[in-house]
Amino acid sequence: MKQPTYTPKAFSSLLGVSKSTLLRWETKDTLPKPTVINGVRQYMPHDIPKYLKFLGKGPLVTTKRRQLFLNFKGGTGKTSISAFYGFRLAQLGMKVLLMDLDPQGHLTQCLGIDHTDFEFTLYNVLIERMDIRDTIIDTPMENLQLIPANLNLSPVELALTSMNARELRLRKSLLPIKDTYDVIIMDASPSIGLLNLNGILASNELFVPVLADFLSYHGLKILFETIATIEEDFDFIFNNIYIFLNHYNASHNICQRAKKALEKHYKKYLMETIIRQDTKIAEAASMGLPLHQYASASRGAADINSFIKEIFNPLPLNL
Repeated sequence: MKQPTYTPKAFSSLLGVSKSTLLRWETKDTLPKPTVINGVRQYMPHDIPKYLKFLGKGPLVTTKRRQLFLNFKGGTGKTSISAFYGFRLAQLGMKVLLMDLDPQGHLTQCLGIDHTDFEFTLYNVLIERMDIRDTIIDTPMENLQLIPANLNLSPVELALTSMNARELRLRKSLLPIKDTYDVIIMDASPSIGLLNLNGILASNELFVPVLADFLSYHGLKILFETIATIEEDFDFIFNNIYIFLNHYNASHNICQRAKKALEKHYKKYLMETIIRQDTKIAEAASMGLPLHQYASASRGAADINSFIKEIFNPLPLNL
């Protein structure tokens, strides 16, 4: 991953103004000056909120959002989508924190970061009461930060078992940073356990990726039964639950049948946006590059844009 920038043409298009108008604004003291690289003006994602305010648009988000990507079934593409979605939000100017809740550290790796290099993970926060701010690392983007994961996180389930208020420790640990970020995105492992329970109770929105097959469809029943129990036991409710189809191929009959079943039984939660099957997604993840840097013109990148517009509606940007 590298620091993304915008050319004047791309930046003005994103803001919905002409390039000439954008260049005239450079004389305004209230606006940041573009970086000049090899004689070419370059605009940074973290500058976007200031330009939107100048235009009388926005803000990018009206409420702080804590979002959990979770499915008890593995292989749904959850981690790569959550990583690429989080990067794209930051690329659009939001202040984003990504949190890796999986000891395998795949979210961390999807961003091209070597997860083995870090001493501290959420284990130190949840078990040793370390301030969560001490586990946050910077990325090449000013407005995108990360809490990495690696095998040091593995003992957390066993260690939590004997602790008081073990289900709420993550939610409490987020209090010092709850207003720091526009969006906090957590990627959970495909399992039922105390760490994922902490993730659920620390979130206010749930994202459930499903494949268009009937194993994924039947797995939703277990997930929703678990959520119903948690809501009852902890007097807790998500603000929003989003189910979305991933790796979808409309030419496959099984995909169409599974989609119809989801529309019939989970219509309340099913997103209109579908993430289509796209080899660029897997390629980007394997190379540790965000999709919008690896293949910004791909189907997957376009679908993530649509995904964002559906979640953040209205969005004061032209995607």
